[in-house]
Amino acid sequence: MDAPAACEIERLPDTTPLLPEDLLVHVISLTSPADAFRATAVSRAFHAAADSDTVWSRLLPRDLLQFARREIPRKPPSTKKGMFRRLSGEPALLPAKYVRMQLDKATGAKCFTLSASALQANDSHTPLIRVGTVPGYSKRGKRFSEAGELGYGILKIRAKIQKNMLSQNTTYVAYMVLKLGPRFHGFDFPFQEASFGVAGSESVRKVCLQGYVEDADKADDPPRKHIMPSYYLNRDAVPPGDDVVFPRKTADDWMEVEFGEFHNKGGDGDVSISLTETTEPKSGLIVWGIVIRSKQTNQKKKKEVSKKGK
Repeated sequence: MDAPAACEIERLPDTTPLLPEDLLVHVISLTSPADAFRATAVSRAFHAAADSDTVWSRLLPRDLLQFARREIPRKPPSTKKGMFRRLSGEPALLPAKYVRMQLDKATGAKCFTLSASALQANDSHTPLIRVGTVPGYSKRGKRFSEAGELGYGILKIRAKIQKNMLSQNTTYVAYMVLKLGPRFHGFDFPFQEASFGVAGSESVRKVCLQGYVEDADKADDPPRKHIMPSYYLNRDAVPPGDDVVFPRKTADDWMEVEFGEFHNKGGDGDVSISLTETTEPKSGLIVWGIVIRSKQTNQKKKKEVSKKGK
């Protein structure tokens, strides 16, 4: 059989402009950062249009300077595309120093990480108990060198982020990055409750921090769930049901547990994140932070964690 005919773009000389440059710029600016990067490989005309500051001014968040003005160096990248590469490849630490922002490489959505110092423990407005550098637990991510440890007591960890900080019309996923210390207790049962969203319409789920999930070796097999023995209490762990979410181990020996999803339509108000269980005292939970990613990025990260773990 004859080879299929090349598409019109492939048959045209590389120097032939398919459309006026201003029209190409307009069309590309209506797509996404991922599409704009791909457009540079089509032809020289597409490359010039897709690299223009006009395109990347529209693909960068409009309120970018509100968040990152103190992070942009005295000699910022010479192009808007360079600025996007800077902020999608390296997080920007926000003025409060406890929150950092990074742009999603595919969509341009703003994603956030709340450090342990930004979280509240119990019913107070104080940071997580015993926030400080924890040997062996804190070398994760640029500029966040501290982790917080929950002292002996009930579990109430809360955080908030303003809706207008998040990108509009974007679905976000929140999860906690954590470890259980060498003398943890009380995270097997009763199950903990994680929530993420606006008051009255949160995504709520049961989680079990005293365990983890490993992906199956074969596609048809279910994931393997493991319960870790408690240091203080030797009892048979209660096997969680299918509706209980387990953390997943990462390549650097931390764990990530998903709290839920929230679709941001914009507007004012707070988005709340919480982890609670108040019937039994607990100890030994070490938290690095809470990450809020756009859903597309979170799915990609899950695949990467799964591959690294094998």
